[in-house]
Amino acid sequence: MERRSRKRRRTESPLKSRFDEFPTALLRSIFNRLNFNEIVQAKSVCCSWNLLGEELVSNIPWLMLPSTKQVEEGDGTDVDHNGYHGFWNLRENRLYSLKTAPKEFTECCCIGSSRGWLVFLQEKTVPFLFNPFKQVKIQLPSVDRLLGLKKMVRNINGEFELDYFNSEKGSRRFRFKSCTKQRVRECFIQKAILMKKPENNNRNYGLVLLCNNSEEIAYHASGSNYWTVLEANHPPYQDIICHGNYLYALSDNNSIEVWELHTGDGRVEKKSDIVFRFPDRSLTKLNSLRDVCTMRFYLVESCGDLLFVVRFIGDYVNWDGTLLSEYDLLTEDCNHPKVCPYRTFLFHVYKMDFKELKWVEMDTLGDRALFVGGNQSVSVFSKL
Repeated sequence: MERRSRKRRRTESPLKSRFDEFPTALLRSIFNRLNFNEIVQAKSVCCSWNLLGEELVSNIPWLMLPSTKQVEEGDGTDVDHNGYHGFWNLRENRLYSLKTAPKEFTECCCIGSSRGWLVFLQEKTVPFLFNPFKQVKIQLPSVDRLLGLKKMVRNINGEFELDYFNSEKGSRRFRFKSCTKQRVRECFIQKAILMKKPENNNRNYGLVLLCNNSEEIAYHASGSNYWTVLEANHPPYQDIICHGNYLYALSDNNSIEVWELHTGDGRVEKKSDIVFRFPDRSLTKLNSLRDVCTMRFYLVESCGDLLFVVRFIGDYVNWDGTLLSEYDLLTEDCNHPKVCPYRTFLFHVYKMDFKELKWVEMDTLGDRALFVGGNQSVSVFSKL
């Protein structure tokens, strides 16, 4: 029996080696033709296949959907009291439902998603990372002092009852006695993004929070038990993004502050603080539509480039897409039930020229597609 065992091990080792040495470009081409379930199965073959599968799964844009009950009882827009039970895979145009929805999906507030991980905030202001496909949970240090919250307890109505520290930090904000999940995102934590995703031992990652009405940025490195509040010079901020070991923060005055983040010891180093000239084309467009629209800004990393996305949002839009002002709504012609409160009607995209330190307008995204919003903005291949 011992001889057979040794012989079997000798025959298995070369086979495993052949799988690991499969040409990367060819392997990636094959994996790009697999659906989600097939990729999950292929990941178990060997280390190299597992790494590639992890990369592809985390890069697929997923839409987290409300529960079936929520959709049946309403329009699915109120996500304050119910949870999320399904994920829409845009690559396959298919819904994947969770057989057993974790309690975190209904009891906690989702404050961000990044690199295939979700970020939740539970009672007592304790955040954690959660991977819905691996069912892995990583506890993070409390953010009670960071947010100025002494108590955050969920009541029977699904809202969070709040109590504040008697400090200057807490007095800067509205002191709600209770708030919904949506209000938590609006007032306390606006964005949560990973600098690096956790490795197999759940180490060597970093998480960044944009919080307190977008006025503060905090950083946590794995292995530490605290949050570091970054020295921010131009709050409030429109967006933040991690690229490599660097954090970029875009402020309302079109400045970008850059910090180098270290996951090993949690150190933070300020690298630059540059105010860029706002693109003339977008400024001209805004001036022509100032009474009927607003702008929102995003940072996106795409193929090594840093992109600046300007989103034009109509305050009120008619059914045929016509932009309306508040005055128009009072007229008889526009007093129509099919008037939307707002609608995105235009995007401008620019690329950073690091040598000239200016934004360069882009005419096309090529084979890329951009996903922007309250969570980490991402760039993916348009041929999903």
